[in-house]
Amino acid sequence: MSGNMMLDSNHDIIIGRGVTRITGAAMVAQLCKCRLMTMLGEWSQDTSLGLPWFDAIFSKRVRPSDIQAAIANTLRNTRHVRQIISIDIDADYKARTLSINFVAISDFGDISEIAQWQQ
Repeated sequence: MSGNMMLDSNHDIIIGRGVTRITGAAMVAQLCKCRLMTMLGEWSQDTSLGLPWFDAIFSKRVRPSDIQAAIANTLRNTRHVRQIISIDIDADYKARTLSINFVAISDFGDISEIAQWQQ
């Protein structure tokens, strides 16, 4: 496994300061977080990736269980994720923010990550 490039706290690759590669559980955690923070249809090479943030997640008609199911499906379909242990969501609809805390088992060990999305 060659690994992925590690992203900084702004989810950017910093070119020129030496690119760090990550592998194993850290790579899977980063893959999960990136997929959770992607808007459905945002990536032109695969418009099926991502979550429907505007159409479903921040809709007034959506139930928390529907949000949790969409997140679980995204995590389950992430490469190297074997099992989801827990998903906790904290939504602030007025501020249009969502914090996702998840724990999963990957091919390389347990992963725990927090993804925060804000419009």
